[in-house]
Amino acid sequence: MIYELRLYSVAPGRMADVHSRFNDHLPALFKRHGVDCVGRWIALAGPDAPRFVYLMAYRDYAQRETTWAAFYQDADWWRIRAETNAGHEMVERHDLFFIKPNAVWAALAGAAAQEAIGGLHELVQQQVAPGQAAAVNEFMKQTWLPRLREAGARVLGVFDMAAGSGMQKVVLLYAWPDAAKWHAGHRQLEADESLRAELAAQRKKLGTTLFQRSEVNLLEPAPGMTIHAGLGRH
Repeated sequence: MIYELRLYSVAPGRMADVHSRFNDHLPALFKRHGVDCVGRWIALAGPDAPRFVYLMAYRDYAQRETTWAAFYQDADWWRIRAETNAGHEMVERHDLFFIKPNAVWAALAGAAAQEAIGGLHELVQQQVAPGQAAAVNEFMKQTWLPRLREAGARVLGVFDMAAGSGMQKVVLLYAWPDAAKWHAGHRQLEADESLRAELAAQRKKLGTTLFQRSEVNLLEPAPGMTIHAGLGRH
């Protein structure tokens, strides 16, 4: 599978119009052309917040190209776009990334794919040490993700960056029960002595840590959208 992650910077006062476009106008068009939108969120905090974030799943790149070629040839899309923009572009900027499931995600035992997951979600574009993909995966599997779950998070997705800005990244999607649990969970991670020792050992061995800087967006599911645990995985 391949996923397409889009982050839209929305013009001031137009977020409700974006939700209306996706809830009232696009469902039939998406169904007509096979666009499988598996997640929509509002980025409450992060770069350029508030942003509209959505995630689509495809069988492969070929399906993605065929799907959107048909979509953009559909006169209904151009009508909907003009009507919902109402004379002014509601999206001022968009960032697009292609991401693919990481092997660590496939190995995670989780809830049923159709379980609805609410709460506060966290999208992390995590820069990783170059040339250390195997070590990064082992660190996530054995150390980072177990610590995160102990701190109260659900792991919704673990992806490799396939195309986009900054290729040496993994993309992580978590769910927390609420903002208070998110805050407490990150304080717990910061205070974890064994985790600090692991990071110190990485610096000693590699001259850096496997996880480096990151871009974080705090998300809430968009109105009208139910996020399922499987994120479209078959």
